[in-house]
Amino acid sequence: MATYIAQASCDERGKYVGGQAGNQSGTELNTRALWNNSWIYLIVWNDASAANACATAASRAVANMNIGYDQYERNTILPLAEAAGYNLAKISTPCECDCSSLASVCGIAAGAAKAIMYEGGNLGYTGNLASRLKATGLVTVYQGLSYSEICAKAQVGSILVSSGHAVIVVSGTAASGSGSTATVVGGSIEELAKAVIAGRYGTGEARKAALGDKYAAVQARVNEILTGTPNAPGTSTGSARIIAGTYRVIASSLNVRSKPSLSGAVVASYEYGQTINSIAADIVEADGYTWAHYTAYSGATRYVAIGTSDGSEKYLAKC
Repeated sequence: MATYIAQASCDERGKYVGGQAGNQSGTELNTRALWNNSWIYLIVWNDASAANACATAASRAVANMNIGYDQYERNTILPLAEAAGYNLAKISTPCECDCSSLASVCGIAAGAAKAIMYEGGNLGYTGNLASRLKATGLVTVYQGLSYSEICAKAQVGSILVSSGHAVIVVSGTAASGSGSTATVVGGSIEELAKAVIAGRYGTGEARKAALGDKYAAVQARVNEILTGTPNAPGTSTGSARIIAGTYRVIASSLNVRSKPSLSGAVVASYEYGQTINSIAADIVEADGYTWAHYTAYSGATRYVAIGTSDGSEKYLAKC
C-alpha cells in the first residue's frame, strides 16, 4: 500500500502569505502520495493511540474548509483548535496555518504538551519541530534515513520534516507497527464529499487510498452533489459544480476573461498544455459555455471556459 500524507501547502493564489482566512481554493490543505522531498526527520509516535490521534487531527483538518494557509497567520489555528478540544473538524471560524503549525497542532491533539509545541508565542516550525516533539518524550526521531528507509519505517501518524516542509502520514502502515495497513479519515460523509469537490483528496486511486473504507459512500455523495437536485444539501445555490484543483488546457488557446461571459474583457490567455492552478468548484453557464473561475496572483477573479454547455467541445482537463 502506498503512503499518503496530509499537508498544508499554499494559499488560494499559490502564494504563502496574504491570503484570505479559511479555505478559498479548496486545496490549501490536501492529501497526496508521499514523495521524496529530501526529508531530514522522520518522527514516529511511540504509542499507537497517539499516532492515530495525530493522523485523525490531520485528516479532520483537510476536510474542514475553515482551515486555510497563510504563514503570517500560522498561529490562528491554535486558539480555535484548543476551544474545540483539538477536534479540528469542529473549527467553525475561518483561520490559517502553515505546514509545521498544522503538524504542531496535530501533535498537541496526540498528547504533546502545548507548552512545548507553542513557545515564545509561536508554534513549532520546520527548524525546531523535530526537537520540540522529541522534548515531549512521546516520539522517536530518526535522522539521516534514505527515502527507502523512510518509506519502510513511516507509519500512520508519523510526521516528516524537510528543510522547508512538514507533512503527516494519514494512510499507510498501521501505527501498531504490525505491518498491516490503515487509513485514518476524519469528517462526516458530507464534510468529506465537500472536501473531495474542493479538490483536497485528489483523483482515482489516490482518492480511494486517502478515503479508505469511506470511499464508496463519499463518492456517491460527491456524484449526488455534482449532478443531483437543485439546492441539494452541500450546495449553497444548487449551481453545477466541478472538482476544484489544477486543470490543463487542451484547446489550442484559451482566453481568460474578467467575467463569465463572451462580453467579459479578455485579460490574458493560455496555450495548449499550460496549467491553471486553483480552479474553484462552482461553475456558471452563460453564452453557450460552461465557465470556471480562479483567483489570479493580483487577487482578481478570472474566468475561463471549460467547454461548451452541450458538451460538444472541451477546453480544460483535470490534472
